[in-house]
Amino acid sequence: MAEILAYAGMDFLLIDHEHGQGTIDDAVNQLRAMKGTDCVGILRVPSNDRVYIKRALDAGVAGIMVPNVDNAVQARAVVDACRYAPVGVRGAFGGMRAMNYGFNPKYYEEVAADTLIAVQVENSDAIDNIVEIAGVDGIDVIFIGPRDLSATLGKLNQFSDPVVRGEIERAEQAILQSGKILGSTAMNGKVAREMAGVGHRFIISGSDATLLGSAAAAMLADARAS
Repeated sequence: MAEILAYAGMDFLLIDHEHGQGTIDDAVNQLRAMKGTDCVGILRVPSNDRVYIKRALDAGVAGIMVPNVDNAVQARAVVDACRYAPVGVRGAFGGMRAMNYGFNPKYYEEVAADTLIAVQVENSDAIDNIVEIAGVDGIDVIFIGPRDLSATLGKLNQFSDPVVRGEIERAEQAILQSGKILGSTAMNGKVAREMAGVGHRFIISGSDATLLGSAAAAMLADARAS
């Protein structure tokens, strides 16, 4: 699926280890499948875990996404996990895949500039703290998680509800004003285009499962139409 989506022209693929069942080995194989295309792999880790972040970066992902980042302290921990000492706490190793198994010694100098760091805001408290989260040097993307946000408001999946819509718009404005890259999910390509029109630049539209499922359902509906 990674290979097909990369050849389809995706700018990046989010390898999901928060809700997906993949392992770091699976991620390496997905990254290999994307080679030869312009598509890059961003990995969403299960939690704000510096050991998991280190393993993902060592595997060679182009960026990290961390769910449920509610304040500047947590955002700083994400950046620290992605940076080598003395700036951060990432452990250094000389033969990992990310540096071509040792054949790219410049990796240590280039990795900070080359690694995208995205954090997710998924509740009202996190939205309140967007300004301080954005103030953490090294955070590139602040990503709105609409489903979990709706759940914390007692309105799971009610994305058109005025309260949910209002919190999403409040987050969008705060992120845009902060100067960080605004990101979120889109139901389809049309919605993705509309989101880009209001300032989103890191958009995830669909998953391998939903794209395959919707195409299969549409094909079956056409085939069975009376």
